[in-house]
Amino acid sequence: MNTNSAITTISLRDFRENTQKVIDSLRVNKKVTVYKRSKPLFTISPPEVDEWGDAGYWTGVDLRSTKHPNGMPADEFSKKLRKIRRDLGEI
Repeated sequence: MNTNSAITTISLRDFRENTQKVIDSLRVNKKVTVYKRSKPLFTISPPEVDEWGDAGYWTGVDLRSTKHPNGMPADEFSKKLRKIRRDLGEI
């Protein structure tokens, strides 16, 4: 593996052994393809930044209530949403 420049392709073995270098390379290249036995296995790319500049990561949901005057934490909202979907038979 060439460590002097940004990585664009890498073997699966090198990926496992040098994951942090691949992550660092994503800041430059925006895409890294992992190969196994000379065949592309998968491609890694960072999340696209949305119009708010947060790459779609939720930190809270603006569902204000007495219990959550500043909005509900995303993990709690996600748990409640999963429970509702389970109750409806969606999952």
